[in-house]
Amino acid sequence: MLFLVLGMLACQASIPATPEATVAEAPTVLPTGTNPPTVIPPTDISPAHQAAAPPPTIAPTQVSEIVLDSAGDPYTPELGNGGYDVQRYTLALALNPENTALYQMKASTLIEAVATHPLNEIWLDFIGFEISELLLDGENVHYQRSGDKLVAVPPVPILAGDTFKLSITYDGRPEIRQSPYAPFEDHLGFFYSGGENLYVLAEPDGARFWFPCNDHPIDKATFRFEIIVPEGYTAVANGVLLEQQTLEKSSERFIWEHNYPMATYLAMVAVGRYVRMDAVSPSGIPLRHYAFPNYHHKFDVQMEIVGEALDWMSELFGPYPFESFGYVSVVDHGVSMETQTMVLLDTRMIDQETIIHEMTHMWFGDWVSLASWGEMWRNEGFATYFQWYYPYRDDPEGFERIMRLRTQDVLGQPNLESLSNLSPPNLFGYEAYIKGGVAVHALRKQMGDEAFFAGLRRYFELYGGGVASDSEFKAVMEAAAGISLDGFFAAWIGE
Repeated sequence: MLFLVLGMLACQASIPATPEATVAEAPTVLPTGTNPPTVIPPTDISPAHQAAAPPPTIAPTQVSEIVLDSAGDPYTPELGNGGYDVQRYTLALALNPENTALYQMKASTLIEAVATHPLNEIWLDFIGFEISELLLDGENVHYQRSGDKLVAVPPVPILAGDTFKLSITYDGRPEIRQSPYAPFEDHLGFFYSGGENLYVLAEPDGARFWFPCNDHPIDKATFRFEIIVPEGYTAVANGVLLEQQTLEKSSERFIWEHNYPMATYLAMVAVGRYVRMDAVSPSGIPLRHYAFPNYHHKFDVQMEIVGEALDWMSELFGPYPFESFGYVSVVDHGVSMETQTMVLLDTRMIDQETIIHEMTHMWFGDWVSLASWGEMWRNEGFATYFQWYYPYRDDPEGFERIMRLRTQDVLGQPNLESLSNLSPPNLFGYEAYIKGGVAVHALRKQMGDEAFFAGLRRYFELYGGGVASDSEFKAVMEAAAGISLDGFFAAWIGE
């Protein structure tokens, strides 16, 4: 996830200020059943870039006995929900960065899903807000709150294999509550920066603070965003920009779609007075960036490495898996975040290390997500490792000297937690990033370069678009190496 300014921590996380914002205009919710056609403007997709067809969304891993109010991850038993697989989210939001006093938002979420088990109730993760309407397949149904869950009660049970649509309209103030997994933040979800900028930071459990969802990576879905903002502002989200509409009351609507499977924590919205920058990588991957005007030059200089670096990673890991890629500026909080296809980049972190770290996450964490949040080392360890490796990609001897020093540092640290058993407050700590990065280097040396990179490419071929566990990752790497890695994983990762 986060990449904190504090030493070498996080995917590059967030250190937000007090959020505040209001609504520009009530959003228009897509009618239940609407499934708009995918239209990708030529400016978003270069003919030279032939992205793989989006795979179908992966059904959530099922526990032996279905539990409706959990995804079955023992590390985060409060997150996710069983019995259904979300196929698509459509989020309609009205946001105004200028009006910080009221700190209100109006929104609606349309969820299209398929039941994987018979359902007498549909459980969702959703915290805060007043619900004004909840429709199941276009009809009002009974619903209730149960702790941090929203429970919809169908009039008749939904059968396994049936599709259904839930539409929830809501408004109010987001709840401010600290996540047990991100103690460096006072909350997750929306952040507002002095009337200048607003954005979403949600890893690992913050999506439920701004839209109703199945908030665990094992249930990925495609996304559509319809965002209304005051005239002069730009709304940025995942995927590609389909349309920008001028509305009454001096406001505009930005419509974005991302038609590849995405975990809820990677969904993002950022609103600001941005300068848009378009480019393309040498291999034809479309690039789109959004920078604040006063940071445009520094941003532009750093963006020069993006196309070459993205192609370099595509050679190491397999083809870049999404429609486009870019970075969007956010202010004030010392955090960057690997939001899928459109990385949040703090203005204090416009540097090569952060750019490479978050780019690596497009494969490690985004394309293949964690089956359990307790396996964070695979996300942050690999992102940190390739952040270290990139400057030395043509200097293997220099890189080896650097890694010997980092390995000595890790081995000299007393009382480090096992990578397989990180305590929740330490999920984004030294172990996941630094010890994880050193463990990746040790694995590369154990396997040899040819087997190591062949194993990584096979891993993304097998699990791309879905999730994988440590044991599944280990099995792929053992097959590539032709040896047992039991001893290595016991020593470096833990049992």
